[in-house]
Amino acid sequence: MERFLIKSKKQMLLVIGVFTLVMLVGTVTYAFFNYTRTGASNTIRVGRIAFNTNQTQTINLTNAFPITVTKDSNGHITNEAGFDTFEITITGDTDYSGGVEYLVSTANTNITTSGGKQVPVSIDVIANNLGTENSNYFTARDSATSSMYKRLIGGTIVGDQMVLVGYIVPNNPVGTQAGINGTLTIKAYLDDSLIGISDTYDGTESDNMGTTNAWAEGKTIFTTTEWSNLQLSFKVKVEANEGIWVNNTLDNIIRTKNLNTTTNRPILDNVPSEFVTASTGIDFSKISGDTNGKGVYMRAGTENMPYPIVYYRGAVDNNNVVFANKCWKAVRTTDTGGVKLVYNGELSYNKRVLERSEYGELVTNTGNYTFDTTNNSWNATMTEVVSYDTPLEMSFNLPVGNYFYEISGTAPSDNMVWVDFLINNNDISNGFGRDSGPISGYGLINVSASTDIVSIKFYADEVRTSSNPSNVIIKILKEEESLGLSCDKRERDTFIDISRGNQFNPNYNSPAYVGYMYGDVYEYKTGLKSGTYWSDVDYVGGVYTLKTGGTTSGSLSNTHHYICEDSSSCTKVRYYYHQSGGNSYYIELENGDTIATALAKMQENNTSSNAKTLIDNWYQSNMTTVTNKLEDTIWCNDRSIYQINGWNANGGNLSEYLYYGAYGRRESGTPSLKCSNKNDAFTVKNGLGNQKLTYPVSLLTSDEVMLAGGQKAKNDKYYLYTGINYWLSSPLYFSSITADEFDVSGDGHLTYDYVNYPGAGLRPSVSLKPGMAVSSGDGSSVNPYVID
Repeated sequence: MERFLIKSKKQMLLVIGVFTLVMLVGTVTYAFFNYTRTGASNTIRVGRIAFNTNQTQTINLTNAFPITVTKDSNGHITNEAGFDTFEITITGDTDYSGGVEYLVSTANTNITTSGGKQVPVSIDVIANNLGTENSNYFTARDSATSSMYKRLIGGTIVGDQMVLVGYIVPNNPVGTQAGINGTLTIKAYLDDSLIGISDTYDGTESDNMGTTNAWAEGKTIFTTTEWSNLQLSFKVKVEANEGIWVNNTLDNIIRTKNLNTTTNRPILDNVPSEFVTASTGIDFSKISGDTNGKGVYMRAGTENMPYPIVYYRGAVDNNNVVFANKCWKAVRTTDTGGVKLVYNGELSYNKRVLERSEYGELVTNTGNYTFDTTNNSWNATMTEVVSYDTPLEMSFNLPVGNYFYEISGTAPSDNMVWVDFLINNNDISNGFGRDSGPISGYGLINVSASTDIVSIKFYADEVRTSSNPSNVIIKILKEEESLGLSCDKRERDTFIDISRGNQFNPNYNSPAYVGYMYGDVYEYKTGLKSGTYWSDVDYVGGVYTLKTGGTTSGSLSNTHHYICEDSSSCTKVRYYYHQSGGNSYYIELENGDTIATALAKMQENNTSSNAKTLIDNWYQSNMTTVTNKLEDTIWCNDRSIYQINGWNANGGNLSEYLYYGAYGRRESGTPSLKCSNKNDAFTVKNGLGNQKLTYPVSLLTSDEVMLAGGQKAKNDKYYLYTGINYWLSSPLYFSSITADEFDVSGDGHLTYDYVNYPGAGLRPSVSLKPGMAVSSGDGSSVNPYVID
């Protein structure tokens, strides 16, 4: 089992050593770091003894070049040349024999070119004679702009960041004073898997069709001129903190929890198990259920990663989390060690059912309601209907406060019964009616004055007899702080979204609007133009003309989409993407745009969507104080193209739509957690994404809903079902005229709506950093996991 370190209340920051490295890069040749730092001025004392380090050192580096890195079985760099080494001596003693936390961070960085490119400088930190490294703890972050965590060593720094070096367990036995006397060796180097130098590379990692340049993917690319003019500088800070080992972290709980068996690891989702009967594992083309996934599962293909991805699926109620004084549902772990949460409403306290004495004397009781002291409920049975509008009624006073009512019961065959709750004769329930079946309902009662009269009215519409009665059972509950925190959302007045009935984007008439942020808007127009259509165009001097070597056609076809308004040349050219029957749709291009460049411009991230703006405003008002507990993970708004059809000038079918990647994955039942285009991978500072987010918050994807149990069929038996529509971040398609976005419908199925549909809500999602400790709870709605 993995172990994680948290700082005790007694701990104190003992040491800060700061070293400044200023790197000046000249011509492109193979020359490297050559400075080693040791000495008494670098002494760090751990425990109750003061530190002694205040010297800074400037290191000049010339003629650096990226190297192909080799590492040993422990992941430490083994190159004979190509790195700079300096050492920090740590001596002293500590009252904590459980572990000492060593950290290395960078600050005040200036490692960018004049063009703003960041240079990833990799570091490797080796603990010598400091005890036993905890090899199960994955902590070192890839870069300042990345949430990728790796195992203690081999991290890469880009900008200001904190890299956790590791948690070292002293060699002394538990219960004795632990002596500390050793060094941290820090190696800095440039890794050619992260840096590329090319004068021919076109500067595009992937085009709008999703084609990837494999050599450039994940690299920062420099020209030789940029590289020769590069200047680098950064500070390194080393800290040593005392701490204690704990096991109870949320990510560790999820990874070792399994509802299906007694093992300490979730079942892989591609194998049969107690709730998965298919020999090939979960069928993601179908909804979750007792034979298609219910519990905690590990994503097949991630089991050998440092952080396997584990997720909840189906009708589970052990993934409730209290964080930032709000309720959340844990959705899955991330490949960087965090835990994705989705907002699940405001926090409350558990409820206690009122006893008979708390009602006092009844004001009225026309229906002979009786009180059952066994379960503290009011019961009423109707055996005869005097009149359609004559109810069985009971009214009473309650002390000032918020209460909740619960209704259960049955309606006879072919008859309707309903129950109203009122305060001072004002209906607060809108009635709970049922025809031929069980009755159930719940809601809020707000008593604002001691004179308020609460009334219950029980109606029926047909004559019945004692052999064919209808009955109701009513309980009144009140929140009690002493009973503990609760995320029980049975009350229909408690919503799980922050903004009901809002548009994802303000309009629908351009493919740009499927973006969480979007670029240029090319609105559709209708009408067929007679004349000559072109297969491609040239743009010279502000004018579109037939592309040299291209072909013309007397009519619109799958390979001839371009036409000018009035002649063979124009400043604005029409591009037709859809034709069906007598309807033809086009967008107008200008300023040299072709359909390929227009699609790319629409997917630029210049303007925040309505959804992003609302979520950012909510985060700013509610969550900024806990940002340091959230990881800067990737939030995918996948605009990769699954089926391009009429938007392909080289041969697109004019009778179909522009489908995005999430559509294809839903149809085939193959969810993916990868984000194929960096432009669609939303992050704050994480360099693995587009760095376009203001805060580390966004929406779930349709793929994550599929993992949880949603699909095209109704599903009210999985934890993401809420009874209301709410938006997801995955686009579905652009039809002939409308941009459509995925959402979860009121009946729980994975569906879609045009982006300016006004009837869906927003459920923000955040991702906790790895190692966040759980202070209490078992994950149930009435006893949720609490993250302090």
